[in-house]
Amino acid sequence: MPFEKGKSGNPKTQWKKGESGNPNGRRNAAKDILNQLLDVEIDDRTQREQLMLKLIQMGMRGDLGAIKEVLDRTEGKSKEHIITEEFKPLQVLEFGDDILDEKIKG
Repeated sequence: MPFEKGKSGNPKTQWKKGESGNPNGRRNAAKDILNQLLDVEIDDRTQREQLMLKLIQMGMRGDLGAIKEVLDRTEGKSKEHIITEEFKPLQVLEFGDDILDEKIKG
């Protein structure tokens, strides 16, 4: 059976240029299930709230991983700056400079 020309003029597709065949994107089923579970209320608090309280309690007891997670989530992750060597300005050489002439001859 021959292909009919699609809306885009391409015989292999039925979508217009710039139109997606999957406008909602791929479902993230695990994320959806986890969010549903975290939104369940137990004792007037959602599971999500209870989990956050537990994380804060762990941080208050000195758990560095919990402290880092709470601070990363509330203050943003800190940027790491690494200095590898002292900054020295570049010297631009041109033909006729003595240093360049010595490098070429040497």
